[in-house]
Amino acid sequence: WGYISVSFYYSVNEYNREISGKEFPFEKPGELLVTQIAIPFPPKYPIVNRSQKLNQHILAMCERTLWHTLKTTTIVLPEAETFIYTGDIDDLWVRDSAAQVHPLLVPFGYKTKSLVQSDPRLARVVSGLIKRIAMYIRHDPYANAFRIDNTYIFSVDQKKMGRHDLISTWNYELDSACYYFRMIYYFFRALPHHPVLRMESVKEAVDIMIDLWISEQDHESDAYPDGPLLDCENCGRPYRYPGLARNGKGTQVAKVGMTWSGFRPSDDECKYGYLIPANMFAVVALKYVEELAPKLWNDKRMASKARKLRLEIDEGIQKYSIINHPKHGRIYAYEVDGLGNHSLMDDANVPSLMSIPYIGYDYIPEVYENTRRFILSTDNPTYRQGYSMETGEIEGYGSPHMNAAIKDNIWPMSLAVQALSSENIEEKLILVEKLTKATGGTGW
Repeated sequence: WGYISVSFYYSVNEYNREISGKEFPFEKPGELLVTQIAIPFPPKYPIVNRSQKLNQHILAMCERTLWHTLKTTTIVLPEAETFIYTGDIDDLWVRDSAAQVHPLLVPFGYKTKSLVQSDPRLARVVSGLIKRIAMYIRHDPYANAFRIDNTYIFSVDQKKMGRHDLISTWNYELDSACYYFRMIYYFFRALPHHPVLRMESVKEAVDIMIDLWISEQDHESDAYPDGPLLDCENCGRPYRYPGLARNGKGTQVAKVGMTWSGFRPSDDECKYGYLIPANMFAVVALKYVEELAPKLWNDKRMASKARKLRLEIDEGIQKYSIINHPKHGRIYAYEVDGLGNHSLMDDANVPSLMSIPYIGYDYIPEVYENTRRFILSTDNPTYRQGYSMETGEIEGYGSPHMNAAIKDNIWPMSLAVQALSSENIEEKLILVEKLTKATGGTGW
């Protein structure tokens, strides 16, 4: 591709033949598909006049990181598929891979086009990922990470954790499918006539995950999804994972409308089964499905099922997620169990409480602002302040996922999400500058 080097499982010439002569091969000129959902990202940025110039390395860092996934972790496969591994581990996480290509789907720049609309090769990368993940979900909807092939030999102990053939890790994380639904929806907004969107396997993957979410609304009663599409090796029984409380079931939860998750987006186990940011993301993702189902698949049944589930989850969020904090007032909890227990914290991994505006959830402004103040205070157990020669004074929050290795950790992701979710331009600019300084001169 000239400026981008991508790994291929088949020849570049074969790939060029696939897309040659097709400037925008899947778009019908002159047609405009009107959608019902206002995409909350990117927000409209006002013009800013500033006496102090931005750090000269900021644009270079943005350009470098934008193309990093394509340069280092993207493998174009035969059969119109794509495999994108997470970076430090050569496996595909459903959440990570969908997030890695999201900048290609967000409209920006000239005539607010997205990058997949500007280059069919980029559309090929994303469409291939959509198809590949559909296969993985059909293979096992509870798994969160997958291998590119089945050559790895798993140990007996690994197999006890649900890992086999293509499954790298079997941590059930609610947010994984949320990211998949979002990727499909943004791709639909960009290229509504692309054939991958109407593939039966993609529709089935969405339907499978909705049925799983419905079953996990009643996790305590050992409900599990069933049907002809749920015939995987680990299917046909309640989810159990070694290491979770109560012999793998997790801590006790009440049936409150929300849907259960075994693990957080950090891959850490949930302390309480209803992860609030993930349930909020599910509400947004189901709203996407309500639009996609009738338009792409002529499936009003799926749209109705998604709507019913969305309303039930959202009702549970409204009833159980808001806690009265003695200092900050009403704030969103990170996790609850519907039995009166809750966890007050935030984790840098997205979805997080800080990321609520970014993921597009219709939050209560007062409660979110209170929550944001709590997150950026010492009352949040993951909040840290510090100083280094590279960054100067810095503050932010991290994740318990790294506590064993780095007890006082601030994640760049938390600073990025703080900037993305802020309505204060000065705060955005300061955080971008801090992110640049935090690279320690490496540009990463």
